[in-house]
Amino acid sequence: MTIHIDTDHLILPFYRIFILSSLIAGMIVLFRLCSKRGIPTKKNLLLLALIPTSSWSCAFLYTFIRSGGKNLGLSSVGAAIGVYLAAIATSLLIPRIGDRNVLLQNCTFAMPLMYSIAKLGCLFAGCCHGVEYDGIFHIEYSGEKNGNICVFPVQLLESAVFLAIFIAGMIMLKKRNKYSVKIVLIASVCAKFSLSFLRA
Repeated sequence: MTIHIDTDHLILPFYRIFILSSLIAGMIVLFRLCSKRGIPTKKNLLLLALIPTSSWSCAFLYTFIRSGGKNLGLSSVGAAIGVYLAAIATSLLIPRIGDRNVLLQNCTFAMPLMYSIAKLGCLFAGCCHGVEYDGIFHIEYSGEKNGNICVFPVQLLESAVFLAIFIAGMIMLKKRNKYSVKIVLIASVCAKFSLSFLRA
């Protein structure tokens, strides 16, 4: 089975839609987690106000620094750093003992969902695609950006894996597993690192 994507003739701007959707979904999850875990509404709303600017700024800055000032684009690692920085800034602007850890933990729980949705945007844009591969479920890209190439569906695999990590994290949190934050963080880092080997 082949999935064909022509990056030059997409009817909708899927990349932008999924990137924006990932941000909105993450903010909804964060708002609910913060509300349920005792974060005051004022602090909760401040975190949500800081996240878009902080995550996008760090996403662009990370790419700019890594490329030696040659490229400017979104980076998932940079965006994650931005979300954590927003949580730290929120805890400093409205200080209360114990809130910083809860905010950072909530970010860790929400991050896999954000990454999962964002990877679908990457799938349609053809960026960070997989290694060359023409087996079952391969992605066939055409268009000026990628030429004609068949690749491994790494973005789809990443999306599924990180969605599973998010769901597992929510289940562990509901069951009050004291290791849930560490498990989600370690699983996310391991998945990100190992799946990178399938990327071109």
